[in-house]
Amino acid sequence: MQRHDSTPSRFKLTLIASLGTLLEWAEYTFYGYMALILAKLFFPADNAFISLMKTFGIFASGYFMRPVGAYFFGKIGDLKSRTTALFYAMMLMGICGLGIGLLPTYETIGIFAPLLLLFFRLLQGISVGGEYNGAGIFLTEQFGQEHRCLSGSFTSMAAAFGMVLGGLGAYCVMLPGMPEWAWRVPFLFGSLTAFLGLWLRRSFLSPHLTRQSLTPKIAPLTLPFFLKKYAGNLATVFSIAALTGVFVYVNNIYFVVFLTKKVGLLVHEATLVAILGETLVALFIPVFAWYADKTSPIKLYQFGLMMVVIFTPSVFWLAQQGSLSFLLASQLVFALLNALISAPLVYMMVHLFPSEIRYRSISIAYSLGAALFGGTAPMVAQYLQTQYDWLWGTLYTPSLYVCFFALVTYFVVKSNLCKINHFQHPG
Repeated sequence: MQRHDSTPSRFKLTLIASLGTLLEWAEYTFYGYMALILAKLFFPADNAFISLMKTFGIFASGYFMRPVGAYFFGKIGDLKSRTTALFYAMMLMGICGLGIGLLPTYETIGIFAPLLLLFFRLLQGISVGGEYNGAGIFLTEQFGQEHRCLSGSFTSMAAAFGMVLGGLGAYCVMLPGMPEWAWRVPFLFGSLTAFLGLWLRRSFLSPHLTRQSLTPKIAPLTLPFFLKKYAGNLATVFSIAALTGVFVYVNNIYFVVFLTKKVGLLVHEATLVAILGETLVALFIPVFAWYADKTSPIKLYQFGLMMVVIFTPSVFWLAQQGSLSFLLASQLVFALLNALISAPLVYMMVHLFPSEIRYRSISIAYSLGAALFGGTAPMVAQYLQTQYDWLWGTLYTPSLYVCFFALVTYFVVKSNLCKINHFQHPG
C-alpha cells in the first residue's frame, strides 16, 4: 500500500539528479589533471612520453565502456524507470572510486597495478554511460516545457562544477610538501560522497516518481529499427557527443599538459588556470540556457559551433603568450564557447526520440561518440602537438582538431535538426 504521494521539490530533484554527474566528472577530471603524476605511479618507464600516452590510454578506456553502460542502464531506464537506472549507476560509481583510491601502485604489485586501474576505469565507464544522459533526460521530463533548456542544462552545469572539483583536488594534491599518498584522497572522498548520494536518491524510488517515469510501452531496440526510423537523429547525437568531448578534453584536460610543456607553468599552476576556466563555464551555462529558452535552442547551438570554429585557436594562442592577463583571456574565451554549445544540447537531444526509447537511444549514440572521439582526445592532442605542431606554428594542431569536429557537427545538426519545426519556433 502506498504510504504517501509526495515528491521532492524541484530544487531537491535537480540537486540529487545532478549529484552523480558532478561526482563522475570530478573523478574523470582529477584523473586527467593528474596524468603526469599517475604516469609515474602506474607506468614507470624511461620514456616519459610513452608513460603519459599509456595513462591517457587508460583515460580513454573508460569511454569505450560507456556504450555498454548506456545500453544496460538505458534498458532499465526505458523499460523500468529512469530513477532505478540512476540509482544503480551511482552505486557502481561509488564502488569504482573506492577501488581506485585503495589501489596499490606499480612499485608495490608491479604489472597488476595498471591492470587493476584499467579494470576500475572500465567499470567507471559503464557507470558514466548510464548516469550523465539519464540525469539530463530525467530533469527535462520532470520540468516539461517550462524552462525546457534550463532544466536539462543543470547536468551540463554539474559536469562543469565536477571538473572544478576535480581540478581543485588535483591542485591540492600537487602542492609542494603534500605526501605521496595524497592522490588517493579525492577518489576516496568521491566514493564516500557517492554512497551518501545513494541515500539521498532513495527519494527517486518513491512510488510517485517511479510510476511517473515508467514508459508507456516497450519498443524494440534493433539496429534495423533504429537505422530505418532514427538514423539522422542518432547521427546528430553522435556528432554532438564527439564535438563536446573533443572540445572539452583538448581545451581543458590536455590544456594543462600544454601549459606545462609549452608555456612553462608548474603543474599546479596550470591546473589552477584550468579550474578558473571551468568555473566560468559552470556560471555561464545557465545564463545561455535561459537565453535559449527565450529564443531558439538550435539557433544558439549553431551559433556556438561557428564561434568554436573561429575562436578555438585563440585559446591556445592567448595562453602561449604566458602573461596572467592573456591566460585569463584564454579561459574567458574557452568558457564562453563551452557554455554556448553546452546550454541547449540536453534539451535538443531529449526531443529527438519518443520517451519509450529515449534513454537507450540518446545514451548509446552519445556514448559511442564520446568513446571514439572524446575519450581519445587528450591522447590525439598529445600526439598532434608532438609530431605536427611545426607545420602550423602558433595555431597549434590540437585546436584545429577541435575546429574540424565543430564544422562536421554544424553540418550534421543543420541537415537533421533544422527540419524540425519545434526547434525553429520554440514554445
